[in-house]
Amino acid sequence: MDTFALGLRIAAKLIEDGRLDKFVDDRYASWTTGIGKDIIDGKATMADLEKYALEKGEVTASLTSGRQEMLESIINNVMFSL
Repeated sequence: MDTFALGLRIAAKLIEDGRLDKFVDDRYASWTTGIGKDIIDGKATMADLEKYALEKGEVTASLTSGRQEMLESIINNVMFSL
């Protein structure tokens, strides 16, 4: 029972901290406008996606890190501050 209580306290502190929510919002911001929003809303056709991909061209230059180590650091920081 103590483990569950500690887990609940950690979860509450992670929510209050807000850094993980901000990360998720920033990471998936492209899904709230443009072609991403059209996909979510079910308005984008395969032809639309093909056209978008061909216009976009090579995207390897725009790839970014998932920043897993940063996220692990946030969780560890919160967990071990209790």
